[in-house]
Amino acid sequence: MGGKVLDYEAKTIYMDGKNDGIALGMAKGVAQGRASLVLDMIKGGLEIGTIARIARMSVEQVTEIGRKAALE
Repeated sequence: MGGKVLDYEAKTIYMDGKNDGIALGMAKGVAQGRASLVLDMIKGGLEIGTIARIARMSVEQVTEIGRKAALE
């Protein structure tokens, strides 16, 4: 096995990891943005069921976001 094959494999592994990291970061960012929006709606006094419907989340997920924010 020559250096070119190993170099190619290393670059492929690196790019796969980089792309996975970018995708994960974007997904976390979207989730944080949704949680922030849900929290603003809770603070604004909207009903939990309404928030869940708007955010396309379960009532339990919305409640958990509110609970976590209260602990911070």
